[in-house]
Amino acid sequence: MSVHGSIYESVDESVRSYDKPSDEKPQLEQESSSPESQPELQLQKTQTELFEEDLSRELSRHSVAASHHDDDGIPIQAMEWDSATDPENPLNWPKWKKWGTTMTVAGICLVVTLGSSLFVCGVPELMVEMHISETLGLAGLTFYLLGLAFGPAIAAPLSEVFGRKIVYVISLPLSMLFTMGVGLSSHIREILVLRFFAGLIASPAMAIAGGTITDIWLPQDQGLAMVSFCLAPLAGPVVGPVIGGYVAERKGWKWTLWVNLMFAGVLLPFVLVVPETYKQIIMRKRAKKRSIKIQKPPYTFGQFMMILLFITLLKPMQMLVVEPIVMVFSVYIAFVFAVLFGFFEAYPVIFRGTYRMELGNSGLSFLGIGLGLVLGSITFVALDRYVFFKRWPDGYVGMRDKDGKNLPPTPESRLLACKIGAVAMPISLFWLGWTARRSVHWMAPIAAGVPFGFGLVLIFFTVITYFAMSYPPLNVASALAANNLARYVLACVFPLFTVQMYENIGNGWASSIFGFVALAMVPVPWIFEKYGKQLRSRSRFGFDAQTPKTDEEKK
Repeated sequence: MSVHGSIYESVDESVRSYDKPSDEKPQLEQESSSPESQPELQLQKTQTELFEEDLSRELSRHSVAASHHDDDGIPIQAMEWDSATDPENPLNWPKWKKWGTTMTVAGICLVVTLGSSLFVCGVPELMVEMHISETLGLAGLTFYLLGLAFGPAIAAPLSEVFGRKIVYVISLPLSMLFTMGVGLSSHIREILVLRFFAGLIASPAMAIAGGTITDIWLPQDQGLAMVSFCLAPLAGPVVGPVIGGYVAERKGWKWTLWVNLMFAGVLLPFVLVVPETYKQIIMRKRAKKRSIKIQKPPYTFGQFMMILLFITLLKPMQMLVVEPIVMVFSVYIAFVFAVLFGFFEAYPVIFRGTYRMELGNSGLSFLGIGLGLVLGSITFVALDRYVFFKRWPDGYVGMRDKDGKNLPPTPESRLLACKIGAVAMPISLFWLGWTARRSVHWMAPIAAGVPFGFGLVLIFFTVITYFAMSYPPLNVASALAANNLARYVLACVFPLFTVQMYENIGNGWASSIFGFVALAMVPVPWIFEKYGKQLRSRSRFGFDAQTPKTDEEKK
């Protein structure tokens, strides 16, 4: 499912899939008309296959069959693996090959997001060298994030047509060429243009990485792989200042870009040999090798590209406006991410200004957030394993009420993690604001980052889970694309005014403004717990819209 964001598909597959005993299956069939049971009915197929089925229906609905339909060949979707143990099936690869692929795509996400925060560390010197304002210097971050916001719209068409490997092989090296151009630039105009294209071209590789994870891991085996992979795009913005502070202090702003290139250079050999995991591409190569004629699709290449662009760009914007679920949760997570990127400027004001730290040492302040990310990931996996998908003595996997009755999995039942994260977020921001003063030890505001990173992970993973359980695969892709767009568009703006906030009204009230917004958003998971089912039943994009209603339901 190539249009998903970097972690989307791995989270989507793992949180919606669990082992059920055989005696539970008839019950699922009887409840097929229930919206809550709809996601579970799809467990027989992978997310990629479900997405392709939805895409085929969408194409047939919008396109006109080709005038010369080839009836001699067989549809590519009809080709299957030779056996359950087919060695070319990515699910049957040896563990070393799976982990090598997982770490490679996770590394891509780390390098791409690292490029956002490393650059910021060199802005003070860039301002002096090019005689520009701080706002204009920070625009280099803004343009990079705008590229990350709109780049995933390119990912789906490229991946669906050419496969995942070719996107990795082209996207990362080409993006690094633009990053090299930034380091060789002598004018801010050149830097801004090159930064935008560096982000735009890098984002497709990050956007399809989640699809690779679900191609190679069975749901029950995804736990550790998912955690390792999901941390990468979140860790990039946090690790960047830790490294970039010392690099900029000792070598200058251009070296923040060279370090980014070094990380990419170390990763590049692994990217070049990463195997293809997308089933259709593997089957096309197999068909060519075995001289099997593949049927041409009943739609033109142009129609295919237009529908995919609609799914990844226009439809997400539509859902962002007309879908309350997508709108509210996207704004929520966008605000949290925007605050994270705002910290790129708030932390230097606090730790270099208030505590008089050197540039390099001030970057270490992000370690508190990094620790929170790790703790949040562990907590989410623990909730997933011991609460949501608890294995009972009789073999049943799932939640039960006090009377021991099985509870059907619903999106609302998965909001516990979001509740915890929602409470942690304002605590972190108020803690940061009112301990960031010379009379309080610098460890206090650094420690305030722990609940922030903790809450960020829990809120983010829960939002992805809620979307995955509320919409069919094709609409999940659009909902997640809307979320990605909102996150990076808002995040690219916050650093531009954060410095003025902290310098003009002080650390306490500047952080408190963010804290009050976070406090106002605390009720969001409880509101969806109460009204989520009603909102889903009225959605024209959700499972209810895909399920024919009986005469009684229509009344």
